[in-house]
Amino acid sequence: MSELEASGEQKDAQGQRKVVLVIDGKVKRQFYTSIHLQRMDYDVITARTAEDAMLFLELTVPLAAITNYDLPAMNGLVLLQYIKQEERTRNVPVIIYTSNRDPAVEQNCREFGCAGFLRYPCSLDDLYATVKNAAEGRPRKIVRLTTRLEVVIEDVDEDRMDFISDLSEDGMFVSTTAPLSYGSVHTFAFHLPNAPGWVVRVQGQVQHMHQGSGPSRRPGMGVKFQKIGDQERELVKDFIKIEMTGGLAAD
Repeated sequence: MSELEASGEQKDAQGQRKVVLVIDGKVKRQFYTSIHLQRMDYDVITARTAEDAMLFLELTVPLAAITNYDLPAMNGLVLLQYIKQEERTRNVPVIIYTSNRDPAVEQNCREFGCAGFLRYPCSLDDLYATVKNAAEGRPRKIVRLTTRLEVVIEDVDEDRMDFISDLSEDGMFVSTTAPLSYGSVHTFAFHLPNAPGWVVRVQGQVQHMHQGSGPSRRPGMGVKFQKIGDQERELVKDFIKIEMTGGLAAD
């Protein structure tokens, strides 16, 4: 029996761990998938076989499961059927991924209720969107990176200490103890490590804010970009890709 491994302590807005179970017999590919999920703010549990996954599922119910179809002994389709037949796990979204190009494989998996189907190797964007849609029920195609970047609000005449804690090509979350008013528009400036010497300036509107109540909520404000130059957008996208894939290579 392979060892079940846990890492990370990510939680959702209610303070519950956002656990995703990853099942793959190939260690390198399992690692590659797991690291990406951790960088998406999930707490990852891994297993190498369907049998090991079943043992884990007897102990707890994950937010979602993502499994390779071509597992040793018992394949991913059989595991999918097991999860959907058990009362306590039938609502767990299951994502299947495989390098198998047979259309019948995808058809069978979808007929038995898989929440997503990916052909390996898949892009980071596809993995992100599929997992987010299956696990959280919100269509989301743009990768959002958890980070820490100092940001200056240029049109606010105050001595502030603010930083970007989440960043996408369409917006950001600014961690601050002094959120600005809802709907207000401001000019934000920050530096990216992949563009030394370049100041990224964007115009953004405050979309929501909170004061940090709850065990996992940071005080701050969500900002949607209203004006961002094409070059600045590409720099943001490149930075996110570098951070999400840095040090990793698919099998």
